[in-house]
Amino acid sequence: MTVAQRITVLSLHQGSASIVRALVPHFGLPPAELAARLFRAPAVLAGGLPAELARGLSEVLGNAGLRVVVEPDDAPLPPPAGRTYDVALYPRDAGRFREVCAELALVLGCPLADAAAALCATPPTVLGSVSQATVDALQARFAPLGAEVDASHPPTARYDVFATDAVSLAVVRSVLEAQGVTPGEPPLVARDLSHEQAERVWKELGPRGGVRLLDHAFQRFDVSLLEAPADAGFAELLVRETGMPQALVPKVLKRLPVVLHTGLSRADVVARTAPLEAAGAKLAVQLINFRSFRVTVEDSKDPAVAAEVLSPALGLSASETRTALSRLPHTFPHAVGDTRARWLVAELRARGTRTALVPQ
Repeated sequence: MTVAQRITVLSLHQGSASIVRALVPHFGLPPAELAARLFRAPAVLAGGLPAELARGLSEVLGNAGLRVVVEPDDAPLPPPAGRTYDVALYPRDAGRFREVCAELALVLGCPLADAAAALCATPPTVLGSVSQATVDALQARFAPLGAEVDASHPPTARYDVFATDAVSLAVVRSVLEAQGVTPGEPPLVARDLSHEQAERVWKELGPRGGVRLLDHAFQRFDVSLLEAPADAGFAELLVRETGMPQALVPKVLKRLPVVLHTGLSRADVVARTAPLEAAGAKLAVQLINFRSFRVTVEDSKDPAVAAEVLSPALGLSASETRTALSRLPHTFPHAVGDTRARWLVAELRARGTRTALVPQ
């Protein structure tokens, strides 16, 4: 008697959500459910299959980059995924933004423009409710591209609340106080809220606009050196903690303040600042998630090529951009977020265009 087989996906590995459409006729699951099982691996995709069909489908899945296993229907089921995570990406190497974007589009099975928009959002959350196996697969895929994967387990996440001038602070304070939270001064009006508190605050304030909640796991910071101790050993510490060339240290110390670390996660901030502060350094830590810039083009070897990069990024027509670049330097009035700004600087530099960023 032939034992029916089942197919279990162990990991997304190098696979893509774009395969879902092709799999639907074979697995009898709605596309959304099938995609959810891929991203929540390990999970059973199908059972009760003839052995030959199971082997054939598993080969197709393996060739598509997924890690799967064929096993008897009566074998022990895979352990449940347990915790699920929301995932954000931080493209640390701005010069590889296009590569990160292409890989994300492959993972999600979406157009490049949608992947770019996700990477430039605040925060750049690209997936929700995925398993640890998927987090591990994403880290393996994006680390070689200079991008870091941030994962948050929503029920245990902590949140900060930020307000803008567009919202009534009296209303914000009233809602926060009703949740037992003592309001602070804008823009950071509340710190370290639980998931439950954050949900209630968002339910009350989200529809009004002017308020943003930011998960601690997705926060990114720059660390600047404001004052350095006179201790001669500090130069050596600076080299060890930042990777700065020894020969550069005297110049840096004469030009304070200077940024030492960019785009650190919240956890990394603590690890990177502690040794320097213990040595007597005065540091400044700046949240960068919400900062924005205007782009100034100072000089360009090929304005036409620069226009091709800037037009879609700034939402301008090609003719508008070419006209603007006909007289340099030129500052575009359109504000762009941190990730898009860093990408534009790197992309334009590689194409012979020198730019500067003007903080908004």
